[in-house]
Amino acid sequence: MATLVLTVAGTVVGGPIGGAIGAIIGQQVDSRLFAPKGRQGPRLGELSVQTSSYGTAIPKIFGRMRVSGTVVWATDLQETATTSGGKGRPRTTEYSYSASFAVVLSARRIRGVGRIWADGKLLRGAGGDFKSETGYRLYLGDEDQRMDPLIAAAEGAGQAPAFRGLAYAMFEDFQLADYGNRIPSLTFEVEADEEPV
Repeated sequence: MATLVLTVAGTVVGGPIGGAIGAIIGQQVDSRLFAPKGRQGPRLGELSVQTSSYGTAIPKIFGRMRVSGTVVWATDLQETATTSGGKGRPRTTEYSYSASFAVVLSARRIRGVGRIWADGKLLRGAGGDFKSETGYRLYLGDEDQRMDPLIAAAEGAGQAPAFRGLAYAMFEDFQLADYGNRIPSLTFEVEADEEPV
């Protein structure tokens, strides 16, 4: 619309050269006024996370077994927006989500964790490589273990539990895109004793 108006006005004032200049200015105005709107990808409406329920039994692991953990601490989901496009193409905003959480494995000390599965798919192989991006720390369940620094930062040093006597795994900024933007159901291959029980 501005292209037409400024072309006519430029032609009246400056002849053909004025019309050309008016058309160029009008195209710039039209591109600003009628630029395509940006698109947004799917987005979650609620970012809170259910952590666990009272009364859930925490097993004492002996030997080697595959166990499902109990989530005992979690942050709300963290949303990250990534914008792409521009220069003639519409801008697209994509959203990704991550969470940090602690999963209790055993009510007694363990030696280590082998493979980890998330929703039945292998998350961590026998070599220790993760298939999804995450930070991972394992606490073996010592009676003098220190509190996790992420939990201490989130809850405050005087309010953060150290979960002494409980073996647990800490996942930091676990990317949730492969799991429907929720904390998946995790199972762990836990080794508690070196020799058979």
